[in-house]
Amino acid sequence: MNDKKRIVLNDIGWTSRVYIIDDGEYVFKFLKNKKYQEELEHEINILKLIKNHKFNINIPLIGWVGKDNAYIGFKGVTGKSMTTEIINELNEEQKRKIGAQIGIFIKKLHAIDYHGKSPNSESNVIEWFQESFCKKKRTLKKYFNKNELASIEKLLTSLPEKSAKYGIEEVFCHGDLGYNNIILSDNLEVGIIDFGDAGNLDKSYDFIGLEDDVILDAAILAYGGDNVLREKVAIRRQLLPLMEMLFLIDRNEKVEIEKCARKMRVNLKN
Repeated sequence: MNDKKRIVLNDIGWTSRVYIIDDGEYVFKFLKNKKYQEELEHEINILKLIKNHKFNINIPLIGWVGKDNAYIGFKGVTGKSMTTEIINELNEEQKRKIGAQIGIFIKKLHAIDYHGKSPNSESNVIEWFQESFCKKKRTLKKYFNKNELASIEKLLTSLPEKSAKYGIEEVFCHGDLGYNNIILSDNLEVGIIDFGDAGNLDKSYDFIGLEDDVILDAAILAYGGDNVLREKVAIRRQLLPLMEMLFLIDRNEKVEIEKCARKMRVNLKN
């Protein structure tokens, strides 16, 4: 086998360069800049914590840490990142199989008693969201008409009140459980990667990245969630495409921005 094909560089991340070996069997993550040192150290600590817990899905197992935490290496999770295109090819039974695995994993993860650092909190997520929206409103006008933008702003300003209405139940969350961090094997076994945002958050955050309704429903059922959880997920999920847009605008990824804008317009109609 050509060694060049065995090693793939993923350089699109904000903070690190990731070398993926043999389709994810091994992964090495190097800092792009020392200012991200604290973030990498947090991920190292999280990976060390979760390796002592038994999960129903595959997770990265930390194996190497560089001097001064300059890099980390771990036995990765083989398979392909979950995408909308992959999900659209699956039948309902297959989607429910995936969702059930994710729901059981989330339930076990949320049961971990965690007292360490949390990169995010309910208040600072909302604060960032609202500030970023205001700063990038001029750019957003390119993608939404006046009425759409007004509706989005109304949803965003009402978020703290809606969030408080159902209460905050903080548990140990993955923090970024979207399609890009869910790996599927050929026989639909689930793997979860990238625990750099893990910390204590409201339990609903680990469900909002499940874009497919069938997968989401299966995950909540396997988790044992109630109607309150479903309502909180629905509130946060409605604004997820906007949140992704605000990140993508900084990277000037116009094609992906337009995809998120289309999703946001659908959410407004619903």
